[in-house]
Parts: sequence; C-alpha cells; structure tokens
Amino acid sequence: MSLISYRSLLLIVLLLIATASRAASPNLPDLGDESGSVISPAEEHKLGEQVMRQIRGSPQFVTDAEITRYVQDLGDRLVGNSDAVGMSFEFFAIDDPTINAFAIPGGFVGVHTGLILAAQSESEVAAVLAHEISHISQRHIQRMIAEGKRTTRKVMLGMLAALALAVAGEGAGAGAAAAVAQAGGVQQQLNFSRSAEEEADRVGIDVLAKSGMDPQAMPTFFERMQAWGRVNETNLPEFLRTHPVTTSRIADSRDRAQHYPYRQVSDSVEFYRVRAKLRAEAKSNPNEIVNAFRQNLAQGK
Repeated sequence: MSLISYRSLLLIVLLLIATASRAASPNLPDLGDESGSVISPAEEHKLGEQVMRQIRGSPQFVTDAEITRYVQDLGDRLVGNSDAVGMSFEFFAIDDPTINAFAIPGGFVGVHTGLILAAQSESEVAAVLAHEISHISQRHIQRMIAEGKRTTRKVMLGMLAALALAVAGEGAGAGAAAAVAQAGGVQQQLNFSRSAEEEADRVGIDVLAKSGMDPQAMPTFFERMQAWGRVNETNLPEFLRTHPVTTSRIADSRDRAQHYPYRQVSDSVEFYRVRAKLRAEAKSNPNEIVNAFRQNLAQGK
C-alpha cells in the first residue's frame, strides 16, 4: 500500500467519524456510560497502540531520554490532579518546529518540540497538556460519537482494521511518517465542538491550579497564539488550525482562571534544560544558535 493510499484510507475513516460528530448538537450532554458502548476502554487503548506503533518508528519520534522523561513527568503530575487518575497515560515529544499538541484515544498525548520552545513559561506547556488530558478524561470523542447516533462501534473498529491493514501492507518508514502526519490531524478532522473545547479549557485550568501551576497560563498562551495568527494570517500556527481560539473563549478562560488565588510559579530547572537541549539540536545555523545563547545569558535568561 502506498503512502498516499494509506493516508487516504485513514482520512476517510476519520471523516466518517467527523461527519457523525458534526451531526450532533453543539452541546455535550452527560451521557453517563453510553459513550462506553461506542468503544470500550480496551478497544480504545488498542486503537491508540496501533497508531503509536507507527509513530514510535518515525524519525520524528523523540527518543532522547531526558526530553521523554521531562514530558512524561510533567504529564503525570497533571494527570495526578485530574479526573483521569487511575488511567494509563503516555506522553511523548515529536520533533516538529510547529506549535501544536494532540491527543490519541487510549491515553496518548504528543507535544511538538516547537511548542516547548515557543512557550514563555513551564505553566504554558502544562496548560496545553492539561487541555489535551481533559479531552481524554472527559471522553469528548466518544461522547460526540454517541450523541451523533450515526457512527457505531463498527466504524471505530473499522479504523483499527484500516490501521492494521496499512501496517501489514507497506514499508515501516512510509507507514510511520503517515501515522505521525495523521495523528496530529486527528483533532482537526474530529472538529471538536465549541462546548468540548470550552470544557477542556475549564477542566484543564482546574488541573493546572491543583498541580501547582499558574492557571493564568492558559488564557495568556491563547492570547499570544491569537495575536500571532492575526499577524501571520497566511501562515497560522498549527495550534490554531486544530484548536480554534476566539475572543470569547479567551475571555471565558481568563475569567475562570481569576477564580483561583494568584501564585508566582517558578519554572523548573528541567524545563530550562530541555529547552536548551532542543535549541542546541535545532536544524539551523550553529552560529545563530551560539549567538542566541549568548543573548540569553546577557539578559539573564
């Protein structure tokens, strides 16, 4: 199976799910255990493992032990203060200069190295991870599918079959590259509703506060992304393509964050160390990297 065929097959399955999700009402009702009838936790994890098997074989998958440990430790800290306590999560980094993060069913959360470098504080990285964790803990994908009434268990299992077929029929390199490209697009194709995004913000802010991070980091990061998008209308940050940010959404997250006591949060040494390593390993002119470090030292950063 060619790379194009693989991507087309997976995209078709995702679009089927997206169609059903868009057919749902804009609100996310409390469906209780109904979402579990769409896809069981075991099937969900199996789906995630199918995708992750390909991602781990991609050259974009970061294997550096220090970076991997940092992302996992930060994620675990957030999960420990969320509704997902008891769930198994795997956090990983993708070597990609774009600013983005994504969640895969089954408790897998990927973060682009570009987001870590663009963040102005550790709390901003944590804010994005908390948002992705909340999409999983609140079972947004499953709830929208259940509400849509058009997508059944068979369609979700069909995604598994499509992925398994692709794995069996094409070279590992091409399959891995396709999996990474599609994993980041899952969120965009599912087109989370406005209420789902707002709920992930609300729950995520609570997770941030309980984890000892700055809850104001979420609206602050959103504001910067929105401002960046206005300046670069023809080249939007990837984050805005998969997580549309509106003025009302920023205002709502800012209002929610203000309900928590102000605290001055210091960034960890590990955060600075990982950022320095990513900058040093960036694919750019070595002289530019050296000059950037010199400027940081001169500014006390």
